[in-house]
Amino acid sequence: INRNLSGIAGFRLGIGADGRVDSCSITRSTGHSELDTATCALLTRRARFEPARDGAGNTTAGTFASSVEWRIPD
Repeated sequence: INRNLSGIAGFRLGIGADGRVDSCSITRSTGHSELDTATCALLTRRARFEPARDGAGNTTAGTFASSVEWRIPD
């Protein structure tokens, strides 16, 4: 906030069979390495998913892609 950084970070997460994030990559940079790094750090620590399932109903690894907007509150 003090540095007035903002931007949209695109990301792709690798999701383990347990529903936890096991990898994160930035697919669209905010232009600020601090925000890109924070995006993956926060998602890896906090995000949880219902595990994907294969044709037999067994849990399996999967992926999730989206973006997050970092902006200074009004």
